Amino acid sequence: MATKKSSSSSSFSRGSSSRSTPASTVARNTPVPRPSATRREVTHEMIAKRAYEIYVSGKGGSQIDNWLRAERELKGF
Repeated sequence: MATKKSSSSSSFSRGSSSRSTPASTVARNTPVPRPSATRREVTHEMIAKRAYEIYVSGKGGSQIDNWLRAERELKGF
């Protein structure tokens, strides 16, 4: 049975990297979140209307599932 010799050199360089780090910070690709004060108020009637629309579409679930889905959609959760 032949044994494999371990090589002292590796294909990975352990020295300093050839890449340099950027001098400045990287810019965000996403917008800064708006403060919650600018969000519109979601009323009971708005949630009820959206839950009904989900029910009528035939793609909803139970009443509570439709309500929670409508609430999530309108409040942006």
